[in-house]
Amino acid sequence: MDKRINTISLILLLWALLLCSGMGAQSPSISTQQYEPGPLSVEFVPAAGFYADSVRVQLLAPGARIYYTTDGSEPRPVAALRYTVPLILRRTTVVRALALMAGEESHGFSAPYFINEPETGFPVVSVAAPPGVLFDPVHGLLKKGVNAIDSIWYKPGANFWSRREIKANFEFFETDGQRPWANEAGFRLFGGMSRLFPQKSFSITARSRYGDKRIRHRIFGKKGLKKYKHLVFRNSGSDFGKSHFRDALMTHLVKDWNLDVQQYRPAHVYINGRYWGIYNIREKLNRYFIAGHYDVDKDSIDLIEHRLSRKYGSTAHYRQLLDFLKNNDLALPANYAYVQSQMDVDNFMDLQIAQIYFDNQDAGGNIRFWRPQTPNGRWRWILYDTDWGFSLNNPKGYRNNSLQFHTDPRGPHWPNPPWSTFLLRKLLENKDFRQEFATRFCDYLNKDLEEARVIGTIDKFYKRLLPEMPRHLQRWSLSRKKWEAEVEKMKTFANARPRYLRQFLKKKFNLGQERTLTVEVGHGGKIAVNGHISEREHFSGKYFEKTPVHLRAKPDLGYRFVRWEGEGIWSESDELWLELTRPVWDIRCVFEKYEHPLAGKIIINEVSCNNRQSKDWVEIYNNSKEKVNLEGWILADRKNKFRFPFYILPPKGYVVVCEDSAKFLRVHPRVQSLIGGLSFGLNKRSETIQLFSPQTAAVDSVGWTLDPQDTVFSYDLLLPTLDNSDPSNWEITFGNGSPGAANQFYLVSRIEARRHLWMQIGTALGVIFICLILLYIRRKDVSSFGRRREI
Repeated sequence: MDKRINTISLILLLWALLLCSGMGAQSPSISTQQYEPGPLSVEFVPAAGFYADSVRVQLLAPGARIYYTTDGSEPRPVAALRYTVPLILRRTTVVRALALMAGEESHGFSAPYFINEPETGFPVVSVAAPPGVLFDPVHGLLKKGVNAIDSIWYKPGANFWSRREIKANFEFFETDGQRPWANEAGFRLFGGMSRLFPQKSFSITARSRYGDKRIRHRIFGKKGLKKYKHLVFRNSGSDFGKSHFRDALMTHLVKDWNLDVQQYRPAHVYINGRYWGIYNIREKLNRYFIAGHYDVDKDSIDLIEHRLSRKYGSTAHYRQLLDFLKNNDLALPANYAYVQSQMDVDNFMDLQIAQIYFDNQDAGGNIRFWRPQTPNGRWRWILYDTDWGFSLNNPKGYRNNSLQFHTDPRGPHWPNPPWSTFLLRKLLENKDFRQEFATRFCDYLNKDLEEARVIGTIDKFYKRLLPEMPRHLQRWSLSRKKWEAEVEKMKTFANARPRYLRQFLKKKFNLGQERTLTVEVGHGGKIAVNGHISEREHFSGKYFEKTPVHLRAKPDLGYRFVRWEGEGIWSESDELWLELTRPVWDIRCVFEKYEHPLAGKIIINEVSCNNRQSKDWVEIYNNSKEKVNLEGWILADRKNKFRFPFYILPPKGYVVVCEDSAKFLRVHPRVQSLIGGLSFGLNKRSETIQLFSPQTAAVDSVGWTLDPQDTVFSYDLLLPTLDNSDPSNWEITFGNGSPGAANQFYLVSRIEARRHLWMQIGTALGVIFICLILLYIRRKDVSSFGRRREI
């Protein structure tokens, strides 16, 4: 009876559980999220890109109606533009499309298909905009239109002078065929008189009302910015139909000076699927450019163009500076010092030297400068639009005395009105500025603007364009012969210009006779000439009798300076001032190897490379008997240097230098001897790191070349007494290592050594014990023998 009751109870219990389970499955959970479809979009299959032959394109937007165009015009929801069957594209075409579902209309999408186009090493840009807006004979932005005044050379009233911005699809294809950025953006014509050319410059602006508010791609590579608000596509300005790289060349020549310059990259551009030639991609010079390259707020700057044309902020600070300059003599050191506090005089000097060397005949018309709106904010000048330099309109432009041009107090309204030369003329009142200006000009002519160097740079630009130019020349009916001749004209300018400029400098500043200086630099260091030129092995330059030259020896890590030597020269000071009284000077700079007394005692004992858990670290061990202050010591790899802060490393003590203290301590919480802020990481495949004293003396060096490792590991020196330059004395230990303590092998070897020692001691004691027993037995035997003899 009890058994049956138990069975019935069990069945009822199971039935209730099943019933509850079923009810639970039918009841919706209050935490269930409602499905929210994503924004409407159109998918293109296959994707936009480059194809050798015709391509069949499908447009996909599940549940939606699709409308499209293939002429660049914006798609509209009309029956004639309704997508129904796949498209067969036999030539380069840009397809624009939108989707419509339940009254909701998507953004416009586009996909350019480049069909049977020539291979290229340049990026490719597609612009899609309504053809009527661009090309209509009456209203088109790229056309002259009906309101142009043809009797005036610059055709005022022409459509191409419009500042109107239109919406366009913009797509950027990298050299590998990938499309890292595609979006709707603002399209506007750009430039001044270069709008008269058939290929017109334009700008692209990313705005939130079109889509993404930034162009999120490193357009100019790793050295460029990660994103851009604006980009300019230049037709090479006044250089159109000539070299097509004049402005880019000139800004490249001075890219390492104290100047703000635009990045450059050439690209092929297509408008509505039609090839539109090679454009020079440049950064647009505005407050976004400044904020991108400096740690300043784009909304807290003053930006001025031309004479006093406010682009952003205020002109008040600059007007005050001009008033001070007009009313004060800069020959007085106090007045010159005040001007230096208001403007970056070195930057302005570099700008003037560049414009004078280029013989930029339009420099007075292209002036732009800025300052941060801070108490100590100083004015800086931007170098741009240098197309009128390098013999643009005069084959013998290298003869032009641009120094006189840029200091003329009575120039015409254009190109060098008095207001445009005022600043340089005022600064030249000061003796120190004159001396530095002449000396720096000579420095640049000896190095960055040296004849062979500039000609070599021109060749690089020419060779980069050479395989790409035929299409561009054909597109705009330009002459290959003229293009080649322009490049040669620029080389002639580069070869002759320094000779003429030295004559102009000599006359303007009464510098005396020309002098030749040659310095042979020994192995183990380099020299700095006047703080502007850095040379190894050999330097040769031309200066003047009244331009003193300052030389400074800079030993490499592990070396030290010994002396200067030459005719009439013998000095053990690392700095040398030369008054060039003789026509020719030949000097040698001598260095020697330099090893620290603690070399082999302060050692790199353990490293962790490419460690994602604790970040990278290096362990230093003091194997000496003295305390060592590490302040100013240098830990370096092939490219980077880290200087130690104040830290006393005790005898037989360890210290760990790490990238990220917080991450390191999460993995190694017991390590107390720690220095954070290591400014570089370590390569886990191949690396060399070195340790130097503050005086650059070599202390230690470790290098490794390892097989690929897929897990965290440390690289350990087996014993502190071993030669750590020998790879056989190191081993890989998997795991997070033993920073701040003895390495595993060292501990094991110490234990083994002690065990071996005690074994030796035990053996010795055993031998002694046995000897004592034998001695005792022998003595007992001798005594017994004696007693028997007596009996």
